[in-house]
Parts: sequence; structure tokens; C-alpha cells
Amino acid sequence: MSVLAIKGQANAAVVVKGLLQQHGMPALTPEGVDALSTRFAAGLVIGNGVVSFDGKPLIDSLRAIHADAENRRFFVGDKTGHEQACTLTERYRAEIADSRKRARITDADLARYRGVTREHMQERQRAAQQK
Repeated sequence: MSVLAIKGQANAAVVVKGLLQQHGMPALTPEGVDALSTRFAAGLVIGNGVVSFDGKPLIDSLRAIHADAENRRFFVGDKTGHEQACTLTERYRAEIADSRKRARITDADLARYRGVTREHMQERQRAAQQK
């Protein structure tokens, strides 16, 4: 296993920015770039494709910093909806929740059918709107 140590504030800034972008997290403000690159200037290691700091994945530290209300000033704006979720599972759950809010039976669907099928679809549409 080869391990690459990242040294220096400028190199740490590049790594942190790239990691945030790769994981779909918000970009850093100029203050955030200075603060986080200084914090991670010594101790960053890349091994087996994982960027680590103090033996733990750096992305975990960045997520903890982003979650802390006091450190939110380091990040540009907040994302909303399923983009805000950090893990793939959370993104899927948010996407499914969004899809449940949308109507599943459209007017175009109703126009295609006649008779009993149409009546059943209208019942389902009314039931969905009542939820």
C-alpha cells in the first residue's frame, strides 16, 4: 500500500475543495478555505484512494464541520431537498419522498381510459389528494 502525505496549506486547500465537490457538498467561502486549509495543512494522507486526517476519513470531518451551526459560515449557501443529503441512502430517501408528493395519475392518464378503469383511477386520484 502506498501512502502519500499532503503537506502545506495550498495543497490542503486543493484537496479539501476537490473532496467537497466530489461528495456534492457546498463550496467554501474564502474564510472557509483559509480556516480549513490551515487546520488540515499537516496530517492529510491519501492511501487506498481515501483522504484521511488523524486516521479517519477527511470527508467525515468535513461533514461534521458543515453540520455544526457555528461553522456554517465556512460554506457557501445551503442546498435544499435531496441535494442536502450526504449519503446515497439519504439522497434516495429524499428523492422517494419528493416523488410521493407529486400526483401519479395525470389528466393525460385519465384521458386514455374509459369506463370502470377510469372510475377506479379517479378514486385513486381523489384518495391521493386527500392525504
